[in-house]
Amino acid sequence: MKVGEYLKEQREQQGLSHAKLAKAAGVSKRSLIYWEQGRDMSVEVADKVLKALGATYKIGA
Repeated sequence: MKVGEYLKEQREQQGLSHAKLAKAAGVSKRSLIYWEQGRDMSVEVADKVLKALGATYKIGA
């Protein structure tokens, strides 16, 4: 599963809106939507969003 798909899954499971998660992570709502759709994001930004979700994501095989 790609990072963006995982973020969307976690956000939906927690019942969070794009706006609420974006605010908690300190990113824009538009950027969050783009990332969930598969656009690239930096590791630092992914870490911020994952921390706001209280989630982790393992990169690699």
